[in-house]
Amino acid sequence: MEDHDNMDYFYQQLVQKDVSRRIQVGQELIDYLNDPQRSADVEQDKPRLDKTVDELTGWVNSSNFKVVLLGIDICGAFVDRMGERFKGYLGTVVPALVDRLGDSKDQVRENSQTLILRCMEQTAVPMYVWERLIPGFKHKNFRSREGVCLCLCATLATVAPHDRNLLPPFNQSLSTHTLVRPMILETSHSYLQSWVREASTTALVDVYRYVGERVRQDLAKRGLPAA
Repeated sequence: MEDHDNMDYFYQQLVQKDVSRRIQVGQELIDYLNDPQRSADVEQDKPRLDKTVDELTGWVNSSNFKVVLLGIDICGAFVDRMGERFKGYLGTVVPALVDRLGDSKDQVRENSQTLILRCMEQTAVPMYVWERLIPGFKHKNFRSREGVCLCLCATLATVAPHDRNLLPPFNQSLSTHTLVRPMILETSHSYLQSWVREASTTALVDVYRYVGERVRQDLAKRGLPAA
């Protein structure tokens, strides 16, 4: 094994602050993770893996566009490689992705949503991921709040319908205050940006199609129009 063909090497490179070096080593790490024969040591040292994922969230939160995209892609490579074993890191990664749902760049927002949906498909059931997304409804960045609403629409459209075993717990949560109430608040606050209200209204409509009359009843209890 070459000196740079191990996770110790890659962790040391991840902490580098030089952007050009990050861009180079980022793609190398993705290639490494995508080759199980080369990367047998990925999960051998949990403290090292913990620190690696923590460092990656710094990439995702970087001010450099290319570093952000690479950070998201590397997290995605870990999801593909580890599957359900990545579940313990969702509490670290998902909040960083919620921040990026509010990014000014379309590609960053789209890639963040795509990775969130992948986590629902490969790492944990949708509601487990959504328990970490819900705080995003109150995010200080209005674009992140909008992005969380759009992410709910995407969840209903692309993830849940493909596995009927995932529906009961998610359905139950949709028909309670867990997910519906934050969207009701977004639609009812007139001072919010119009596109946030529009996204939350769209999400409510999609939830109604998915859950049915219980959403209408929840709206009526709060004195809001159900139509």
